Parts: sequence; structure tokens; C-alpha cells
Amino acid sequence: MQPIAPARLNKNQRHERILHLLQIKPVVLISELAQEFNVSIETIRRDIDALAEQSLLQRTHGGAANMSTAKEGVLNQRKNIFPEERMRIAKEAEKQVSDGQVLMFDSSVTCTFLANRLAIAKKELTVITNSFSIAIALSENPTHQVIMLPGQYRASEGSCYGASTVSAVQQFNADHCFSSCGSITSEGITEYDQDVAALKREMIKRSRQTSILADHSKFGLGKLERVCGFEDVDLLITDQPMPEAMTKALNQSDVSWTVVK
Repeated sequence: MQPIAPARLNKNQRHERILHLLQIKPVVLISELAQEFNVSIETIRRDIDALAEQSLLQRTHGGAANMSTAKEGVLNQRKNIFPEERMRIAKEAEKQVSDGQVLMFDSSVTCTFLANRLAIAKKELTVITNSFSIAIALSENPTHQVIMLPGQYRASEGSCYGASTVSAVQQFNADHCFSSCGSITSEGITEYDQDVAALKREMIKRSRQTSILADHSKFGLGKLERVCGFEDVDLLITDQPMPEAMTKALNQSDVSWTVVK
């Protein structure tokens, strides 16, 4: 006799559970909530939107934060999620950078770790980014030039987004774009947020090469806002072996990939 599957929580029960989780830890991820409640990514996004409208939590990139954490800055909290794995990915990504190159960086934690390494290891880089943390890190090296993209400032993430940010990217061409993602599946790269996805699409479009830096928590999280297909990606760096369907799709698109340990 097979065990009876537990009943799904209704909307109010999910809301109560999300708020309870945010009393225990400062940040929750959409992907984790969807898995825990056995519902879709889209359902959790609607739950978070509803709670944010009541000022009960703060929407963040890929999740939600309690209100005190939002004041402190979500990026600092995100740095504590898989830090060793992300640092190893950043170390591998550093090998793709040569002195004097023009780079585009998104505002991801992994790219912040990469920026910290490049501030020491490389010289005369030009880096275009929407992240204040990345701009500050690279500015520690006086040989680097940092171009900070304008836009609507999200204080919780320390980054700028919006139509003016995308428009500003269109003024530049880069040797290499480094980006993380909300999710990576056999269909390509996706994000949780339309503005984030739009900016990453333009960064990739304006760059000669693109490397995606994604730890294992990004594997196969469902249908989100599409950024690009694998035909627009040159290299994927991750920390664990990927599902078979994903490696097959990467090979079919002639994408190089590296698993760092």
C-alpha cells in the first residue's frame, strides 16, 4: 500500500508559512519555496507579490527578504548562500579574462566574487556593470576603468535596472559578458524578473563572448523569464554535474562547460 501524499497548502497557509520562514531566516528563495510547497514558480511569485503589497516582506532577486534584512541589503545575505561553490566558480572564470579587456558584469553574487579577484589579479580592464558592489570592488585597482550603468536603483540589491539601464548598455561593445541566472534548464537561461532578464539579454547581445556562472541551485527551476538560449552562450561554469538533458542540450549547441570541485 502506497503512502498517501500530504495535502497541498492553500494560499493563506502558504502565506503564513512564508512569513514564518522569514522569522527564522532573513531570505527565502522562490525555487526553495516552490519545491517545499510542491507548487509552481509562478504560484510562489504571486504569493510573494501579494505579501509585498501588504508590506509584510520585501521582494528580492529570486526570492523575498524580511523587512529588517531588506534595510541591511539582500546582496550581503545572498553572499552567504553556497559561498565556497561560488568562489570556486569565480576562480575558474578568472582564467577567461586577459589584461586590457572590456567586460560586462551583471549584479550577481558570483560576479561580485569574480570582481574581487580581478581587482587583484588583472590590470587595465574596462568593466561595465549595474552593480555598485562590483564597481567599488574593481575601483580598488587604479588601472581599471569602471562604467556604472544608470537606472532605477534597487537599494536592497545595490544595483540599477530599467529601460534606461538597457538603453545605456546599447552604447557599448564588450569582449566578454559574465552573468549568473535565476535558472538554467535544457531550454536555456532564465530569470525571475523581467527587468533583470532584459538587461542580461542586452549585455549578452553586446558582448563577443558570454560565460554563465551558475551553481547547482540554479538547475531546472521551471519556466521563468527567458534570457537566452544556449546558442548565445560560449561557456558554462558550475559546481556539480548537470542533468543529462542539460548536458545534451549544451553539447548540441556547441557550448563548452566546466564543473569545478
